[in-house]
Amino acid sequence: MAQVTLGPSQDADFFSGRTRVIENGFCEWRSHWLHDWSLILTLGGRGAIVLGERRFESEPGEMTLIAPEHPHLFRSEPGWDLIWFHFLMRPHLTAELHWPEEAPGLRHCRLAGADFRRGRAALLEASQLDHRRASGWHGLAYALLEETLMRGFAGHKQSGGDGEWLARAQRLLLQGPAESLSVDRAAALCGMSRTKFYAAFKRAAGVSPRAWREFQLLRRAQFLLQSTSLPVAEIARQLGMGDPFYFSTRFRRFCGQPPTEYRRNRPEPDKPVPGCRGGETV
Repeated sequence: MAQVTLGPSQDADFFSGRTRVIENGFCEWRSHWLHDWSLILTLGGRGAIVLGERRFESEPGEMTLIAPEHPHLFRSEPGWDLIWFHFLMRPHLTAELHWPEEAPGLRHCRLAGADFRRGRAALLEASQLDHRRASGWHGLAYALLEETLMRGFAGHKQSGGDGEWLARAQRLLLQGPAESLSVDRAAALCGMSRTKFYAAFKRAAGVSPRAWREFQLLRRAQFLLQSTSLPVAEIARQLGMGDPFYFSTRFRRFCGQPPTEYRRNRPEPDKPVPGCRGGETV
């Protein structure tokens, strides 16, 4: 069995938890949270992350970054202790993804010594902020998470990476109304054919250009519905989806319920979340 500590909201653009395997013997569970990036840092013990037919061992200090839409499972020995985050990769950081890619969709680095101690402290604080959700928590939690990611990037910087064109592509994809998204235009402004642009973007960001944009917009919508009292029509306008019906249709397809119902069912920030068995939400 695994003890799992979860944040109060499992569907905003930042969601964290900690899993400790406490029973003897073999423990296995599958990730069900595939829409966002996943970051896993092993704090203690030992386990493995399995993606496709590849198995990646994880010991203290091992940090693994998994792109959206890449199913994976966890296989643990007793005592595995890991902290994990599901989050939207903000455009300025996607351009700095220079960790070694061990397999399609999986990047890995190791924090050692002082870097591990600082990274561990930063992620524990970020998760604590997520769980408490006091005023101003979101920006600080993201800053702590991104600080730790940059520690990994700093040790594995490669020349000739995707940074400059990818950052520009993401800015272009977030410009203008959602209904008028033109992958052809973004590709042309990045100096690529549509086919090359699509393949390069998916390799670098983990999802297609259109899916990346929609994830960004709809996760932002979830956050606004949870944390503000803005009318649905105003949220749609801010996201560039001027037609509230179009926005509601896309939102419902994304999370299974319309915006108004989602807002009614939002979790209370101060309500404790019980643990669950088997790490099923990691």
